[in-house]
Amino acid sequence: MPIRSLGLLALVFVLLFALQLAAVLFPLQLLDPAWQWRLSNALINAAPIPLLALSLLLIACHLDPSDPLLRQRQRLFRQLAVAAALGFLLLLPLQFSAGLRQQNAVGSAQQQRIVSAEKRLAQLRQLTAQARSTSELNTSLLKLSGPVLSPADLDQPLPLLKAQVNAVFDQAHIQINRDRSALPPATTATALPELLRNAVSCLLLAIAYGAFARRAGSEVSLLEEGLLSLQRLRRFGPFRARRSSSISQAAYIRQLSGEME
Repeated sequence: MPIRSLGLLALVFVLLFALQLAAVLFPLQLLDPAWQWRLSNALINAAPIPLLALSLLLIACHLDPSDPLLRQRQRLFRQLAVAAALGFLLLLPLQFSAGLRQQNAVGSAQQQRIVSAEKRLAQLRQLTAQARSTSELNTSLLKLSGPVLSPADLDQPLPLLKAQVNAVFDQAHIQINRDRSALPPATTATALPELLRNAVSCLLLAIAYGAFARRAGSEVSLLEEGLLSLQRLRRFGPFRARRSSSISQAAYIRQLSGEME
């Protein structure tokens, strides 16, 4: 296979990633926690595809380092990987916030449906008790989308018909209690495993993209820049400076000179 075909295959993987992301991205609902949660999961699940594209480009450039087109694509993809690495770091708190708000929203919606069902059942019971004829009872039930009475039901005596309708209401009440018991507890612990999985995935993906990423004009990857910055902080951090304050100025200068050498 020609080496440039690897670069073309890398573009195909990037387009595939863009198509998968577009299916979740639109329509835009930036403030909706459910949309944010879906977007976070889509980004995390599809993120290995661009990493594969970057790997193919690196292999192609290693096999043919003199190809200007491959080198240009590699520089472009490395610079885009900078945004991806930083984006996954920013995605970590976003997915936590969206996941917790989504869980609360789903729990609240389920609880609201149960409360609404209980209110409607109470209204149906009240209208059934107040009905003075079978036709009035049938009209009241139809108004609130209650049980449908057949012509044979309407021919029954009103007390017997009310007893049958109340028996249906009792079954509905039992089902409402079952639905309430089936609701998951409204605690953060239920969503914590998935949130932690996504958080670890975001960190690993940020590291992976950082290993490929390279800023314009830089000779090392973004990950290497970060590690070098951490080493400088450890060497010249406030604790080291506070410790060195007890040393005389001349000794401190000699120490720095020794480290530079």
